Amino acid sequence: MAALYRTYGWPLATLILALVVLWVGGMIAAPLSTMAERSLVYVDRSDDLTKTNTALNRLSRDIATIDFDLKAHEKEQAALEAEGAGAKDDGASSGGGFLIPGMSVPSSDNRPNAETKEPSGTSPLLPSFGGTSAAEKTPQTVASEIADLEARRAAAEAEMTELKQTQARLIEARANAPRYSLKNYSTISPLHLTIFVKTIFYAALVTLISFVVCYPVAYVASTMKGALGAGAILLLLVVPYSINELLRVYAWVMILAREGVLNSALQVLGLVGSDPPQWIASNNAVFLVSAYTFVLFMMFPLMNALGTLDRSQVEAARDLGASVFRVHYRVVLPHAKPGIAMGAILVFMLSAGVITVPELIGRGLHPDWFSQVIYRRFFESANWNQGSAYSLMLLASCIVFILMVLSLFRVSIREIAK
Repeated sequence: MAALYRTYGWPLATLILALVVLWVGGMIAAPLSTMAERSLVYVDRSDDLTKTNTALNRLSRDIATIDFDLKAHEKEQAALEAEGAGAKDDGASSGGGFLIPGMSVPSSDNRPNAETKEPSGTSPLLPSFGGTSAAEKTPQTVASEIADLEARRAAAEAEMTELKQTQARLIEARANAPRYSLKNYSTISPLHLTIFVKTIFYAALVTLISFVVCYPVAYVASTMKGALGAGAILLLLVVPYSINELLRVYAWVMILAREGVLNSALQVLGLVGSDPPQWIASNNAVFLVSAYTFVLFMMFPLMNALGTLDRSQVEAARDLGASVFRVHYRVVLPHAKPGIAMGAILVFMLSAGVITVPELIGRGLHPDWFSQVIYRRFFESANWNQGSAYSLMLLASCIVFILMVLSLFRVSIREIAK
């Protein structure tokens, strides 16, 4: 700290320190601590309290429906009683009364035929809902239906009262239960655990493919004496990655699709028939595109490490009769260990957590990656607690991989930083 103040002065050194604290605290510590806290809170979506809340919501809807039916039946009963009272008044009068303008008296042709038994109050165009028809309803039948609805409502109210007591008891039990537990980790399904283990293997395989592809190119680029050759190789590597990652992934989709560029070229050469293979429907396509996506993260550390190699050591090994394989195994690779370790760490972490490649390359046509499971936990099932636990599991596996790589190559963090 004192050296920092002496080098940059207290205003600039204070600003640098504040930015470091903001970066570490706001961008790393705060999100990780929040995710860790959520992962320790288990939410059981099939417990008794959830079922009780669902039953209460259903009963509330049922009671609202019964209340609506009661109001409709009460209006119908009032209308029938008013109609009956009007009929009695019309029967008591002897042909008196008057016609309302626009009202016609039904003729004998329109009256019901006693022989054919045709009802006068029905129409074949009106739907039939079963039960008592509107023409056959009387105030007594409507009153019976109202009594049945009121009995159903009373039973629903009694059931709701009992459920509310159960809900209060379960809420109190949950409040007294311990808040934090490891259930989000211990209750992982066997399927998700299998996907997790396979994803670790897939990421390690992508890392190996990236190293096999990048090592020869990095070695050739490091042996070029002129800056023009190394610059050309670097330019050829960097220019394709100036395009957005999604566009590069979609480009591979068009290349590997059943009717894509690759199959079209093979058909022109006569190597495949009218039913070409679907290259995109396997994990091999995901491995290929992932290695292509993260190849620079392996290339640059390797080029940086091999660029510091003393070529006299290689020449001395050749003079002593060492083969090409032995030269690389005994001289070049030991010198490049920090670069290999750095590239392996970067590629593994990126490929283990990638979501765009397995999601876009043949989605549903190849086994799931664990990153897809985490995505669904967060954004499809809205289970952030379990999604946080799964994310921390993946982070822990990456940390274990880093420690294994450092131990395997016998390098330290300081050597990698150089």
